Amino acid sequence: MINLGVRVEFYESVGPVGEASKGYLGALERTEGYRAAAVPQIGTYLMAASLRVVDRETAHPLPGPTRLPVRAVEHHLVPEREGKTPVWWGSYDEPGLVIVVHADLGSSPASELLRQLIRQYVADGWECHGTDGSVMREYSLEARRDLGL
Repeated sequence: MINLGVRVEFYESVGPVGEASKGYLGALERTEGYRAAAVPQIGTYLMAASLRVVDRETAHPLPGPTRLPVRAVEHHLVPEREGKTPVWWGSYDEPGLVIVVHADLGSSPASELLRQLIRQYVADGWECHGTDGSVMREYSLEARRDLGL
């Protein structure tokens, strides 16, 4: 099995794979915590349900289709010198792999469902990043405050 992370980037409008999405709003990211049978390639599909962080009955699903195409595969390498990580390396100790998918929030993403979606992901240890003044940033800060993080 391969350990990997996932970043879901939210946009006002998501274009086809190979074309740029428009109106970046923010992202949910977990740099570890998922297993895969193989490294997903750009254009292959990731089942949105596999990113669910709570049980099926109470989960708020990611917006958009049930299958999300992989937009990017990011490899985070760790340098090795003489069989060891160098003393000067101040980052993670193990190599990492993060796959990136895009989700469409439309031009007016403010909603109670989005607030609850962000809250459940933040509670599960995901990082939520929003552009300055965006509702994603506001909801993330609110969730972190409410959860005591």
